[in-house]
Amino acid sequence: MNDAWGCDLLVVSPHTDDAEIGLGGTIALLAGRGRRVWAADLTRGELGSNATPDERWAEAAAASAILGLAGRVQLELPDGFIDADDRDQAGALTWVLRSLRPRWVVTAPDPVRHPDHQATPRLVERAVFMARLAAFRPTRPAGRTWSGGAPLPEAADVFTAEARFAVCADHVAPSLYFDVGATWERKLAALACYASQFERGAGRRPTMINDEAFLERIERRALAWGRRAGCARAEALCGPAAPVAGDLPADRWA
Repeated sequence: MNDAWGCDLLVVSPHTDDAEIGLGGTIALLAGRGRRVWAADLTRGELGSNATPDERWAEAAAASAILGLAGRVQLELPDGFIDADDRDQAGALTWVLRSLRPRWVVTAPDPVRHPDHQATPRLVERAVFMARLAAFRPTRPAGRTWSGGAPLPEAADVFTAEARFAVCADHVAPSLYFDVGATWERKLAALACYASQFERGAGRRPTMINDEAFLERIERRALAWGRRAGCARAEALCGPAAPVAGDLPADRWA
């Protein structure tokens, strides 16, 4: 890997479990090939209907180990109020970008329904831009890192990511697909770590994501993207970046 990159892929999500929902198969695929993949959770999920932030963080630790993450950081931005126009929020993520220096930055899950899901891609877009400006000097934000992964290094003065993507919503044309047929079971195993979020039981409030139909929709989406990509299951990304080719690529095209 080029020394300019501190990691290959950074998945930025508003809550623990969002990276696994949107991109768990791809994370496992790339990690299995020796890529350094990090997850950054913007909030502690303190407004969640079920479980405490500490319980959810313990679930995230188990899921991170299953997927093979190189590291995971959880910031303390306000759950339910992610705001791309907030200087402090942009500064917190800018510091993380300068610390990890990811080649690619991806937001997950797809930006629909939840206000934080809609705001996260805009916050990432701003932070990716601000990371390039030497005059913008945010301090290290409050947060915690997964003890099973690598620590956060000190931040560089400036950093420019190569590409920015988002998990693709159903109605958007993908920019690229990842064939996740071989890692789908690991994605499901990682999701199963979040019992507080996906399983109903005594003392748990019913939610959209602990309805069994939610996981069925995740499965149907992977099958639908897979049909378009010519494989069993796929995860799709969209974004403004496009590759610059110097030869015919080794990978097949859908």
